Amino acid sequence: MSLANVVDPLNAIFESFGGPLLVVLFYWFRFHTLKGTRSFTTRPLFAFGVAVFIAPFLVVYAVLPERLSPIAAIWLLMFAWLIPVLPAAWRRFCQELAGIPVSAYALRDALAASPFQVHPDDMPSLQRKLSRIGYQIDDFRAVQSTAIQSRFLKISALMLHLERWTADGEAFMERNADLCAELLASYDAMCFRTVRVLRSSAEIYGAIMEDSQVEPNDWQALDSLSTRHSAVSQLQLAAQTAAGCMLEDLRKDMDSLLNNLLLVAVRAALAGEWTLARSKRRLGAIGFALDPTSPGILKFVGIVAAFTFGWSLLWLLGSGKIVHIPGDQSVGVLRTLLVTPLYFIVNFWLVYYFKRHYAFANETIFGRLPVGFILSVGLCSALIFLPIQAAFDFYQFPRRPYVDVVLHGLPLLIFPWGIGAMTALLVQDSTWGRRSRQTRQMRDGLAFGGGMTVMLWVLLAIQQVIHMPVMEIVDLVSGWAFFASFVLPTFALGFIIGYAMIGRLREAAARCAVRSPVLVSPSLASA
Repeated sequence: MSLANVVDPLNAIFESFGGPLLVVLFYWFRFHTLKGTRSFTTRPLFAFGVAVFIAPFLVVYAVLPERLSPIAAIWLLMFAWLIPVLPAAWRRFCQELAGIPVSAYALRDALAASPFQVHPDDMPSLQRKLSRIGYQIDDFRAVQSTAIQSRFLKISALMLHLERWTADGEAFMERNADLCAELLASYDAMCFRTVRVLRSSAEIYGAIMEDSQVEPNDWQALDSLSTRHSAVSQLQLAAQTAAGCMLEDLRKDMDSLLNNLLLVAVRAALAGEWTLARSKRRLGAIGFALDPTSPGILKFVGIVAAFTFGWSLLWLLGSGKIVHIPGDQSVGVLRTLLVTPLYFIVNFWLVYYFKRHYAFANETIFGRLPVGFILSVGLCSALIFLPIQAAFDFYQFPRRPYVDVVLHGLPLLIFPWGIGAMTALLVQDSTWGRRSRQTRQMRDGLAFGGGMTVMLWVLLAIQQVIHMPVMEIVDLVSGWAFFASFVLPTFALGFIIGYAMIGRLREAAARCAVRSPVLVSPSLASA
């Protein structure tokens, strides 16, 4: 085998995939704005956000080499990042779609609010760890120290598991070794400070009780010392205030350290697991009692994508002898198989995202429908589909004037706009009132199927005025064949989607979440 036999295939591969790979790598690095961006959300959401972010640039690159050389197209796309506002705004939108960094902060807040109990298997390790600094877990010498006790045990359990994950050589812990070392140093200082403060406060309260002849558990009598005006009582009050301030300062520093530990634990769990449910189970092993994960959108969107792709494939096979796809038939078939599922995937995802995270996508407190959102969410979808549609127009009709094909194909964007508007209307909680589930499903199916059919007829009417190259598919079809090949399948597809999917989307989107939790400063607490 000569060297040319090896080099020639490599050259062919890099000529075909080298340019797109460089574009993907460039914008892959542009997507990472935080250290460890991947660890702020789940793997599927992160992959979706990256794909949506890079897709428009890849579509542009697919068109540019027809006008420019590949190297010129790559440089042009790289310099496009210097355009003010637009690329950064697009990245921010894609990161919000991926839940970066909201997913991590929301899970951290859920941990902070959830009940916590040290796992029995961890108790011996904690006892050995804390006994080295002279702290006994079962030592409740003063009621005021119980809040400190609970925080201290939670912090110690978190540090124990972080140290175990580090010892196991997990990738996230190794990449953030400096952060883990900083947390460990803060924790060590916090341990000694906790013991010192608890002992000092216990001695102060013990001395006050002994001098005042107050019973150890009679806190009301201890508080009544503040009403006495003797010099001894004033000194006792000052000592009591000082002890309380020490405990309060310690509690604040513990809360700050606990916030950072919870965020690191959440990021480690998200980075090490594929799904949110598995991440929660991993955090639950530390001792947190988390609620089960609510049904997400990924599985739902996967079902919709598989169904619509199968439906499109069956329609192509069934109507192949009746209809003729204009232009390049292979590109037309690919367009049908890809764009039809994307219409539903993108619109369902957008409506789900906006309805869960923004108040303007839900009914007002008086039950009024968000008309502005219903009419405008489809515009977002149409803008997303515009470059995709333009790319397919370019390859499906290569011998026609490209600008005319794109401009005449703009009315086709009525489908993503209409699907988005219908979805936004039907997922509102008050759309069908308090009727039975089956009645709501039937109405969802009829409304969605009817809306899809109306959009088809509107396109047919526009075709009589503005010639659309894609709609040439219906030019040679007779009336009954058009009804059987287009109207009935379109209504049936819309009815099945509405009947089977809209109700589930309505229930999933109704579980409102906080859009943007308060982000705590990443600086660690100083002990």
